[in-house]
Amino acid sequence: MSLYPNSQSLVASLTKTFNELYDPLDASIRTVWRGKSAPPDGRTVFHNQLISIAQHFVSVTHYTAPEKQRYFEEICRFFNFDCAGYTFALPQQGTFQPNIADKLDRVPVVVSYLEAYDLKHGSNYSDRAKSALFSFANLVVKSGGIITKEEEAALQKFKETLYPIGSVGPHGPAFTTTTQQQTASVEAVAEEPPRPLQDLMEELNRLVGLERVKTEVQQLVNFLKVQQMRKEKGMKLLPVSRHLVFYGNPGTGKTTVARLLAQIFRTLEILSQGQLVETDRAGMVAGYVGHTALKVKEMVTKALGGVLFVDEAYALSPQGGGNDFGHEAVETLLKMMEDHRDDLIVIAAGYTEKMNEFLASNPGLRSRFNKFLYFEDYNEKLLVEIFKVFCQKADFKVTAEAEQKLLHIFSVLYAARDESFGNARLARNLFETAISKQANRIVALADINEEVLATIEAADVPGIEELQIAGHVATAEFGEGVN
Repeated sequence: MSLYPNSQSLVASLTKTFNELYDPLDASIRTVWRGKSAPPDGRTVFHNQLISIAQHFVSVTHYTAPEKQRYFEEICRFFNFDCAGYTFALPQQGTFQPNIADKLDRVPVVVSYLEAYDLKHGSNYSDRAKSALFSFANLVVKSGGIITKEEEAALQKFKETLYPIGSVGPHGPAFTTTTQQQTASVEAVAEEPPRPLQDLMEELNRLVGLERVKTEVQQLVNFLKVQQMRKEKGMKLLPVSRHLVFYGNPGTGKTTVARLLAQIFRTLEILSQGQLVETDRAGMVAGYVGHTALKVKEMVTKALGGVLFVDEAYALSPQGGGNDFGHEAVETLLKMMEDHRDDLIVIAAGYTEKMNEFLASNPGLRSRFNKFLYFEDYNEKLLVEIFKVFCQKADFKVTAEAEQKLLHIFSVLYAARDESFGNARLARNLFETAISKQANRIVALADINEEVLATIEAADVPGIEELQIAGHVATAEFGEGVN
């Protein structure tokens, strides 16, 4: 068992966060210390906490005592801990004195100290400590490549210790319940080893269109790789915000690209887990004073270690909103982006013009979102290609005549498009309507073979009027000869 060879970046990021927590921890300890001797310094207390966490998670692995000892010492070297005198196997919990054993499952002592500091100064160091401690535990547990049920259970228990369900700290609930599906989704991403960067980039490049986006993502990846090289050689790094804005209409692939970027950031060790959490105004804004901040914190907590994708982000700051609670959501999000900047990336998405108004509504937004990707509408040829992708995935094919009719219909719709233009969603709707029409056409045929079942003919392709009736396009004057 060993730390991944490319874990240096995450170790450096965590070390930076730990260093930033020493001073407030030290100040809090000195404030509450009542002993006769001098209080311990914050760095020593934090290191002891991390050593304890490392011991605990190394001890639950299925490796032999010598293997555990070697891995534990490797962790100490990576983080520059003084681990002399710690040997495996560790005593069982039952052998500890009761007053010590009772404290093993409680919130880490550094979090308690920092919560006291936050309460006095209005800061948020305790949340940053929780995030960093959980990322550290993740690193210790998952560097073996395969996580056992025992390790998974220990990690989940530690998470519940840091974020007790329904608990209320100095800034409101630290952790609230999620659905089983959401929990399973996040854990599934974390348990799988990071995908090779080449595989992720190839998947990106297989997407239809989006050439401009693909180029900019490649440039971003190259920049991050060079930054890592500079860090490993001890060179100065340019402080750059990693949060992004996605401009574009619906159906242009923004969510698909965001999901790939989350995995790319994990592979590059920019993020620890790489999950994508999607939300919008409804998921972040409440109707009562004080509730909005809690909803935002809940959403950010789910996204820690990954990407928070805020769709139609401009709705958080509506024009003429006055005392709209969306402004509270923006302020809370900005603060949490800063508090968790080492393990959270936020992508704000929406229409170009409205997103520019959104960024101008708060100076903090413009300073944190300085990387922009523009998702252009798919033209008629690309929409035909997307339609054929849907066909290929579902074992259908189109005749040449059907393809020509598709090209004509998409051309008319593309020429009449506005900001509600559906793009790939329009192609999907047209595909689903086409296979429904095909079924009606062939169901009564005497001889239905695989060729018949698989073929979409021109007669199966719906016209503009049919799409309007089905609600797939807005009612408008499109001209003659398109049905």
